[in-house]
Amino acid sequence: MTLTDSDQRRSDILTRLKSGGLSGARAAHLLGVSPRHVRRMTAAYALTGMASVPHGNRGKRPHNAIDPDVVARIRELAGAKGLYHDFNVCHMQDMLSECNDIHVGRSTLHNILHPKPTGPAADKTKAVVHRTRRLREGAEGMMVQVDGSPHDWLEGRAPKFCLMGGIDDATGKVLHVHCRPTEDAAGYLFMFRDIAVVHGLPMSYYHDKHTILRSPKKPTIDDELAGITPMSHVQRVMHDLGINSIAAHSPQAKGRIERLWKTFQDRLVKEMRLAGVDTIEKANAFLPGYIRRYNARFAVEAADPNPAWVPLESGCDLDYYFSIQDPRTVKADHTVSVDGRTLQICPRSRTRSLVGQTITVRVNPEGKLSLYDGKKLLEYRHVEPSAPKAKPPLPSAASPKPKPIDPAKAARRRGYLYAA
Repeated sequence: MTLTDSDQRRSDILTRLKSGGLSGARAAHLLGVSPRHVRRMTAAYALTGMASVPHGNRGKRPHNAIDPDVVARIRELAGAKGLYHDFNVCHMQDMLSECNDIHVGRSTLHNILHPKPTGPAADKTKAVVHRTRRLREGAEGMMVQVDGSPHDWLEGRAPKFCLMGGIDDATGKVLHVHCRPTEDAAGYLFMFRDIAVVHGLPMSYYHDKHTILRSPKKPTIDDELAGITPMSHVQRVMHDLGINSIAAHSPQAKGRIERLWKTFQDRLVKEMRLAGVDTIEKANAFLPGYIRRYNARFAVEAADPNPAWVPLESGCDLDYYFSIQDPRTVKADHTVSVDGRTLQICPRSRTRSLVGQTITVRVNPEGKLSLYDGKKLLEYRHVEPSAPKAKPPLPSAASPKPKPIDPAKAARRRGYLYAA
């Protein structure tokens, strides 16, 4: 018996329900069925076990399936030497019913004569998607499209790198662009932080389905019970800031920034050539002036003159929000381990015992590491690893010298001599 992923999930839920870990109403919600049907499933699971989880019709021949001999006869009549080799489907359906006493539906006959391809070739066939143009957002700051573009930006004068940037959907204004060796989470956090400091927090970020920006993991049953949605590091930052994260289903959906990369790969590449830019550091220094000239040339006015940016609070801790975060459990000596290093939490920075508690380790885009108990910043110091204790020397491999043998005792053991 082979169980699919949905079968395994259903079995896990029924097992938890049977053991009392779930209520019937909660199990019905997770399974998407009525409480009455959950009782049926529970009774069947208690009676037959795992055999009740797959559908009863799985592996069985449908009752309305056409006889294979009839299918072979239809294909023979429609073959190159058959009577109906040049008939269309509707005409052949009528002739089969009138002359051959074979009664099949039109769609069934079409599937017999034109079977769908199977295997790898079938996966390449995709349905045509009809798209409609999406209008610009009304005000600046309502939506920012972000992306990264790996390209040979310096035409071989330096290794290839990735240009990461964001553009406002309402005005077409480029809000941020910088060069990174590769598209990574630190680059997105650096961009989000710069946009927040200069302009404010947008209402939404529009991006692709890169795993940096959207976690591909599906929630487990424990996650569903706790109401937890798997998130990537960058996705969690947007969630904590209250920014809506929108994943585009195609490159055309975020066409504004895709066209920006096309323009940059034409204009920016040539201007950096004229400016003699030959390193990634010089490229980052060249970009601000170029972006000012680009926005003056191509940006438009928003339909609504009132921007939708949300300003950052005064004294906002940027390292707390714009950072990659990982939970750590505090050990009995108030230390945590991070990347093979031991960090000692200083007593003066904490107001309670943190032994056994979970704190967060946050790393900002520049690589600065910080420890937080909730939103409270903790001071720490590095603890040098202790030197390993010297092991006692192993015993010598040389065999000990044999003891001298007393001839009298040896002879007595052999029975030659006897004690007086």
